[in-house]
Amino acid sequence: MSETEGRRLAARLEYLFEHVQPLGRRHTLQEVVDGIKAVDEPGGVSLSVGRLSMLVNAKAPNPTIGTLRALADFFGVPVGYFVDDAVADQTMAQLALITAMRNNDVKAVALRAAAVATLSVHGLDVVRGLVEHSADQARQQDGREA
Repeated sequence: MSETEGRRLAARLEYLFEHVQPLGRRHTLQEVVDGIKAVDEPGGVSLSVGRLSMLVNAKAPNPTIGTLRALADFFGVPVGYFVDDAVADQTMAQLALITAMRNNDVKAVALRAAAVATLSVHGLDVVRGLVEHSADQARQQDGREA
């Protein structure tokens, strides 16, 4: 694994830590390792907190496909997320939407839109565009990048 690939993997892992938070907070490295061990087959993936820390910090060379698969399973993403830019982009967009849905105001809008059973595909696209535009405006007002 090249240095660039190591940084890309680290960035994608960081994104998962930031956006996959079923406990309402970031998972600890120990929780990830324990979660993987809990479902792993005997003699399967051997992942320690130290090794995971090295992956998160782009210091570990060549993670095995088994390690990538175990991490993908733990975070609920396809294994291609780690190696395929298109899969990563799609997965990140889905996770960003899930994160946004945690906001109560966004939930209310989404539930209201879902309640309109006659809304066409075009209508849903319009609603999605309005929500995205509103989010972009809020980020700009907060001084954040869009």
